[in-house]
Amino acid sequence: MRISEIIHDRVERYRDRTFLKAAMAASALTAYADGSVSVSERFKVEEILERLERLHIYDAQKAVAKFEEYVNELEDNAEQAEKVLLGKLERMASDRDAADLIAHIALEISYADRYFNQAERMQFDAICGVLGLEAKDYTEGLH
Repeated sequence: MRISEIIHDRVERYRDRTFLKAAMAASALTAYADGSVSVSERFKVEEILERLERLHIYDAQKAVAKFEEYVNELEDNAEQAEKVLLGKLERMASDRDAADLIAHIALEISYADRYFNQAERMQFDAICGVLGLEAKDYTEGLH
């Protein structure tokens, strides 16, 4: 492997590590919005990780472990953890493609149980706000 390829790989890996943390933060915030994380929400996170090509450089089990770490932080101190996790999302606000993908991930997790409750809707609005997106652009027409 040439040095330029190594550098490119490491730069891409760092960028995607930041994306991975933001995606798992949004996933945890959304899944925990109603105070607990359902089996269907956990399954949806695993399913999304398997599908997202952008995250294929990471072991899905490690990504799920990151999600679980964030959920545990929310369970221990929701108010403080929410601030920290939203901060991870802020780092992605300048990357429109990444922000859009994170919003779609959060929305898909919200619908894991086929119901978008008020707590999930409020959390989704907060996530979109931090990402500099309009939540209504994603939720118009949804029940």
